[in-house]
Amino acid sequence: MKQNFKSTLLTFIIAVMLCAMPVAAMAEEAEAPEALGKTFIDLLDQKDSDRWYASNGWSNGGTFLSGWRDDHVIFEDGKLKLLIDDKPCAQDKAQCSDKPYASGEYSTTQRYGYGKFEVRMKAVKGDGVVTGFFTYGADSDGKADEIDIEILGKNTTQFETNYFTKGVGMHSTIIPLGFDAADDFHDYAFEWAPDSIKWYVDGKLVHTETGSRGELPSAPGYIIANMWPATKTNGWANEYVYPGKTQIAEVDRIAYTLPKQQPETNVDPSTPVKQGKSVDLLVEDARELKVFKIGQTEMAPLRFVMESLHATVKWNTAKQEIIVNDKLSKSEMIFKMNSNVAFINGTKTMMKNPVILNNGHAYVPLLVLTDAIGADVIRKDGKVSISRGNE
Repeated sequence: MKQNFKSTLLTFIIAVMLCAMPVAAMAEEAEAPEALGKTFIDLLDQKDSDRWYASNGWSNGGTFLSGWRDDHVIFEDGKLKLLIDDKPCAQDKAQCSDKPYASGEYSTTQRYGYGKFEVRMKAVKGDGVVTGFFTYGADSDGKADEIDIEILGKNTTQFETNYFTKGVGMHSTIIPLGFDAADDFHDYAFEWAPDSIKWYVDGKLVHTETGSRGELPSAPGYIIANMWPATKTNGWANEYVYPGKTQIAEVDRIAYTLPKQQPETNVDPSTPVKQGKSVDLLVEDARELKVFKIGQTEMAPLRFVMESLHATVKWNTAKQEIIVNDKLSKSEMIFKMNSNVAFINGTKTMMKNPVILNNGHAYVPLLVLTDAIGADVIRKDGKVSISRGNE
């Protein structure tokens, strides 16, 4: 650690969050239990081939009017984009699995069990278009378990929840949104437990299933985002009408959190940090707090950093806000979980990444904190050093 200067100095060792999990085979291995996926956050600025693949060269058939093509899954402007159009199907249907249209689907390579599944997306408006985020897996008998979030283009002011257990569905519920899901990005999520499924919109609980309408799913599933044109759905989605141009659904973030990493009533309930001149963080010790990266953005443990620099951090349960007050810089910062909007000294600030929860601690973009309090950041030899003037 650094010497005892008059400035406050905090040194971090970066642990870049690569989440380098092994690629799971799509078939179960008889010799060993399947390795299920772990907590991750993907901002979808580029394809992660270890975690994801784009469906290609086949179709679901039935009510699906499209074949899946991996060139209809693109990464642009820092987002995942799923496309529907008639290219190259108009010239050769065989290139679209003998369907008139092509569309995009993005799926994990591993299956995931109980936990919280989140997506930030913008849906597509139009008869017959279905924008979906769901889990899909099969039990030992090969019957499908599924949990759905679906936004139908015929009415994008609502979304539909549903689940299937061993292939049996009919558990759908229509939820009014209070906004148009095709106009802007919003956060959708479901929290899956053995005794319940809870759906959320922009962090607000909107629907719960407890098994009273039928057995809940139990088979782990792949996490899938897709968009597709529908036909012959008896009015459920209406008949697809191609507008003559490419339709694009956009996905800004997908996350999965294991149940043990979800506190029920508080954020970062750890023991307050002992303030001092320096702090040691050991990358090798998984129990220690670290700085990690999402893309090129360094994420820092909010409470740990600010209390180490003599600021105060409070959690407002009523407003679901994290409030930071720093006397030295006379700064006040207000954050909300899963939101990329912060208020710095009363001014609205858009952060590149939202506030996230990792191992029970709230993390925010490091530079948002250091800019607010006027601290300097030095990166050298795999370390990030944060310092500011005399106190």
